Amino acid sequence: MSTIIRISTVVSLIVLSAFGLMAQTQKTEEVYCAYNGFEMVNLEIPLTEVFQGGPGKDGIPSLEIPRFANGEKVDFITDDEMVIGVTMNGVTKAYPVRIMNYHEVINDMFGDEQVAVTFSPLTASAAAFSSGVDGETRTFSVSGLLYNNNLLFYDWETESLWSQMMGQAVSGSSSGKSLTQVPAQVCTWGAWRAKHPETRVLSPRTGYKRQYDMDPYAMFGPESRRLMFPINFRDKKLPLKEQVLGVNINGQTRAYPLALLASNGSEPVIDEVNGQTVFITYDNVAKTAWAANEAGDILPTFTTYWFAWSAFHPETDIYGVMPEKYNLAMQFLTGGR
Repeated sequence: MSTIIRISTVVSLIVLSAFGLMAQTQKTEEVYCAYNGFEMVNLEIPLTEVFQGGPGKDGIPSLEIPRFANGEKVDFITDDEMVIGVTMNGVTKAYPVRIMNYHEVINDMFGDEQVAVTFSPLTASAAAFSSGVDGETRTFSVSGLLYNNNLLFYDWETESLWSQMMGQAVSGSSSGKSLTQVPAQVCTWGAWRAKHPETRVLSPRTGYKRQYDMDPYAMFGPESRRLMFPINFRDKKLPLKEQVLGVNINGQTRAYPLALLASNGSEPVIDEVNGQTVFITYDNVAKTAWAANEAGDILPTFTTYWFAWSAFHPETDIYGVMPEKYNLAMQFLTGGR
């Protein structure tokens, strides 16, 4: 082979290698940018099932120094408004859902323990978590990403992504680690205040200019059959937006349709899940359901749409039969809607 041919071959290889590296770099940058600046590594969920919700990272601002008002003196909330109520370490607080719609994650203190109170509008699910991970306190914010239409939040310390309904990190260096869920109850403000007169309530003086009286997710509410993004599993035993109380006892899951619980009156449903007796109660005035153990301790649960609960727990069963007026039997026969 002549010297000229050898030189041409070497140059061609260098050029091809350079283009290969450029393509690889571009591909990496595209993946990096496509997911709001988060490196999707050590994934616990399929990458193709993560969607950008619209706002970028921190586009929905979390709150780190929330302001509260005395529950007995507030005039910015009505009795029929829904709140997320949390009681822990002798401290009781309420977070109006209409404010949570615009912040989704609030880092708050209950005594000397930091807690992340979260709300995912598209799945209508609230959850509170102790912020401790491996003996260290994490601070959480909104990633702008969703999995099964449910909130993925991230921690400042490692920028790992956490799934609200899994209660677990699904990417980053913390992937696979779990958070301890704290009981949180979604109910009317009037009922919460009556039960907890000492409660404090999150103030709309958040430091951000938001139209808290407007629900930006109304078109995807319980009366709608629409989902904003695809889900990984669709169980047609119940309508998409049927509201259920989801109970998970050491890996065994069960869904309790709120309409069924409402038909039971004030009497609790006594059930057994994974060998543990649970008491499921629905309060029609408070518009809420909760689960308790035999000692009367409130258990961490999720009140959410059926599509979300079944997507995260495809093996779940459904308790009982709903009232005839809801035509549940026909839903089973026809495969739902």
